[in-house]
Amino acid sequence: MESKRAKLSEQTADRLYEWIVEEHRYPPGAKLPNENELSEAVGVSRTTLREAISFLVAQGVLDIRRGKGTFVTENLPAPGVDLTALAGIRSRVRAKDLFEMRLIFEPATVALACQRASDDELEQICKKARRVERIAAEGGNWPLADQEFHWAIIRASHNEYMRRLYPIINGAVNEIMQISPSRQTMQDIALGDNRMILDFLLKRDEAGARYAMSIHMKHLINTLQD
Repeated sequence: MESKRAKLSEQTADRLYEWIVEEHRYPPGAKLPNENELSEAVGVSRTTLREAISFLVAQGVLDIRRGKGTFVTENLPAPGVDLTALAGIRSRVRAKDLFEMRLIFEPATVALACQRASDDELEQICKKARRVERIAAEGGNWPLADQEFHWAIIRASHNEYMRRLYPIINGAVNEIMQISPSRQTMQDIALGDNRMILDFLLKRDEAGARYAMSIHMKHLINTLQD
């Protein structure tokens, strides 16, 4: 049941992405219809729609503004290489390559966030971290929530190229996480490592945050090799 719903939410996310990026039904900065209207238009339940929207938020396509609604981001990620389309992306070797790529740039990104994040952005990162913990405890789709946590850090780095690169990588990460036999182990790693990353980030400790993010990626790589 869970896998079928996950697949449907991914298909819904794909359809919304097509409407926004390819068909231009909703231009940058536009507000989406309310949840009831949009779920009826797409033909899915509100629960499935929320999961699809969460995925697109993590991809940098949508932005949820509390009390105002869901909006298309002003700077949509440029369509780029679909890493999930690479031959053998489902193999552990390709998965390891992907997390090695994250190891290259995410430690530097979190260090930039230590320098540049506003207090409001740090608060948003805290909220995303708490949300990962809550969804994991409820047995929900924690990888999507975790991606939103990392996306909030990317945004707080205020580096436009990193903002554009991350959604491309994120799509491939999501695919791997949905099929990984190590998903439970990865959840335990993510929850523990996120606390460590957040602790250094809130202290604006660049060296500590860089180290924490490096350790996190190495933990995930080691899990993929087991």
